[in-house]
Amino acid sequence: MRNLLALPLLSLLALPSFAQSVFGNLRGLVADPAGAAMTGVKVTLLDEATGATRAGLTNEAGEYVFSSVSPSTYSVIAEIPSFKRFERKGVVVATQQSVTLDVKMEVGNVTESVLVTEETPLLEVASASQGQVIDRQKLVDLPNLGRNPFMMSRLAPTVQQVGNPAYNRMQDQSGSSQISINGGPVRGNNYLLDGIPITDFSNRAVIIPSLESVEEMKVQYSTYDSEMGRTGGGMFNTLLKSGGNTYHGSLFGYMRETGWLANTFFNNRNGRAITDQPFRNYGGSFGGAVKIPKLYDGKNRTFFWLGFEGYRDTQAASREQYTPTEQERVGNFSASRNNAGGLLTIYDPLTTRADGSRDPFPGNVIPGGRIDTVGRNIAATYMAPNKSGTRFYGDLNLAGAGPLASLADQQFIKFDHQLFQWWRASLSYLKYNSDEPGENPYPTISSPDQWLLARKVDATQINNTITPSSTWVVAVRYGFNRFPNIGTQK
Repeated sequence: MRNLLALPLLSLLALPSFAQSVFGNLRGLVADPAGAAMTGVKVTLLDEATGATRAGLTNEAGEYVFSSVSPSTYSVIAEIPSFKRFERKGVVVATQQSVTLDVKMEVGNVTESVLVTEETPLLEVASASQGQVIDRQKLVDLPNLGRNPFMMSRLAPTVQQVGNPAYNRMQDQSGSSQISINGGPVRGNNYLLDGIPITDFSNRAVIIPSLESVEEMKVQYSTYDSEMGRTGGGMFNTLLKSGGNTYHGSLFGYMRETGWLANTFFNNRNGRAITDQPFRNYGGSFGGAVKIPKLYDGKNRTFFWLGFEGYRDTQAASREQYTPTEQERVGNFSASRNNAGGLLTIYDPLTTRADGSRDPFPGNVIPGGRIDTVGRNIAATYMAPNKSGTRFYGDLNLAGAGPLASLADQQFIKFDHQLFQWWRASLSYLKYNSDEPGENPYPTISSPDQWLLARKVDATQINNTITPSSTWVVAVRYGFNRFPNIGTQK
């Protein structure tokens, strides 16, 4: 599948615009001590992680607006002659969140400042959209079977996950999409990654990003903007992590040995030994400012975040099937019974008459000369029955156990660059591959389901935020996804 998206968005700040894809918004009213609106106040938005700034002036009503704000933690600074400099730190703008922060200036010298470090948490009152942001702390610290960020949507109201919890790994695009949001259809949701759609024609996310690559995810379940369409359910709006001026990283590994596990119910019932099923999960990430000694210092300008995650997952597969008995393989059905308990009659096709009637083989035994040599040799490769108590022809008389081994690897990288004071761009790329074989509980050449499903996915997201003036924002995005499913039969 290939998706191509080139989407320019223009927003006039004098007329507030909200919920531009993954971006958030910040607005407020600047007033003097008497509560009167103040015009012409310079308001600066400072990204505390990267040092990037945006500035504007309050309008005639004393209002300031910053739209298309990349989710991050900011400081808001307000300045005007004859008033103290106002600064509020720790203002969090989350994915598609519209934050309102009103400012009250104090009379004084502009060289003096009022620093606000703690205050009542900001409320989102500028949008009717309903959703919940799952921040990085929740993504990393809470238990998550499969390390799948989309599974954390269970923290949001109206979300029902109905898929098999054993299949929520990065290779399980189909299994992990079994989610209903706000009463919508199962697998009726849409997925965005850094503002780029990654939803295929079956309403699956073409890639499940590693937790090491995700900053936060917003689950939107009601009254979201019309630009979030193409869904009968909800939205998964995922923001990839960016680097900052300081360097951070992570490294993890997890292992599970077969000896730590109990045998499966079906193996115990059939007297089969536990299947060897080791598990390995590992990954890491690292990011910060781009620095090339003596050549380039990217502080406050160029940043990166990169990493990887992989696993080698072996599960126990058990199955019960029918296999011909030793007598039936050579054409002797004299002891074979039908479902009613009577003799299973084998008819001679060469005795077929015009009315369709036929004669049975004498004694229910097919003569050896009538059995094809190729068929006899194929039947000889079948495993013999290993379950007692078989009553009828077709009863499940063969119990098998074996490994179901899967592997997957993912690499990711994201660059953020401030080209000019008025132009900020980001490029993110994720690459993932997995191999998922069919279970093979019977170690013979005639075993069923000897297949392999291979997936090799590429996902690219490019974002540009251009502010040609304090009243205009231009957002340009481009995305490219490739999601091939390659199935082969061994």
